[in-house]
Amino acid sequence: MASQGKIARYLIPLLLIFLIIAIGITLIVNRDGVVPPHIEVQETSLPLPSSDYSFPFGNVTISLSGSVDPAVYYGAKAAKKETVVRGNISDSTWIRETYLAMINDPAQDSFYSSLIATFRSIRSQQHLDDDEYLELMAVFVQSMPYEFLSENPPKFPIETYVDKSGDCDDKSLLLAGLLSREGYNVSLLSFTPEAHMAVGVACPGGEYKRTGYAFIETTNLSFVGVPTDIFGDDTRLFSDPLVIRIGEGNTPYQRCSESLYLNSVVDLSEQRVTELTGSIDALKVEMDQYYLSRDAGNYNQRVPVYNNLLRIRQMYAEVHNYILEHQYDRKGTWVYVKKNLPGG
Repeated sequence: MASQGKIARYLIPLLLIFLIIAIGITLIVNRDGVVPPHIEVQETSLPLPSSDYSFPFGNVTISLSGSVDPAVYYGAKAAKKETVVRGNISDSTWIRETYLAMINDPAQDSFYSSLIATFRSIRSQQHLDDDEYLELMAVFVQSMPYEFLSENPPKFPIETYVDKSGDCDDKSLLLAGLLSREGYNVSLLSFTPEAHMAVGVACPGGEYKRTGYAFIETTNLSFVGVPTDIFGDDTRLFSDPLVIRIGEGNTPYQRCSESLYLNSVVDLSEQRVTELTGSIDALKVEMDQYYLSRDAGNYNQRVPVYNNLLRIRQMYAEVHNYILEHQYDRKGTWVYVKKNLPGG
């Protein structure tokens, strides 16, 4: 009996300890929260694909290459991209925490540092101001091929850089990560219903909807501040995006008015070409009648009018095409349009 009492004295406290531990583990496991993807560095002997880039910017071709640790890249490739959500967590919360974690995973710090050092060197060589420097990084990301896969979870920025391709969220995460580390006031603009993502940047006079940010499309070349109307398979953006602030930067972009003006000139010039074509065709019919009736006076009177309409239409067409073909050069395109737009 004495030995049984002794065992009981030891057993009861042990059971209490185990019970407390079990309750604690249960509370931890069942606690509300978000577990986003993260990178576990994997030592590897695998080589990296080439990370050399070349893309047009302004009136030059930019070449750059950043340093990437293979252990981080392959760790990112192998990472599980699913976010674990426990408890009553809103969609906006877990989406925000997922993207923030993927942009700011500390394993990528050396990657960002190397790439930003390269961009700063280019900025110095090209004598770029704050707006042009932002445009440089935007054009770099926009120039990457767009990649669409039926099953395509978001990539870490280091993956997008090494893979040299990505979809809208991949490219947006990379650009937002770069801009935020250079002190710009940026965000992600996440359009869940349309499955689209863009980057937002603070810009006086260029606010998109009521987000507080101007729109930067990352899937293709586009002037900073010009919103996407239609993308992909004729999908239109209709929802109000979830705004996810990235970093604590406060530097804005200041050239939205120029970007929006250039975009408006595209529509204007297209409209004017259509109108002028109608006028030219009608005048041509009239001139043909004078020619057939041998009315040389009226025919000759209309020849300079006809030629002038042709000349103006050609000018509008050239301005229209120039803008669309030089989306990587806001500064140069602004100068060109001011010089060549009829009446501009």
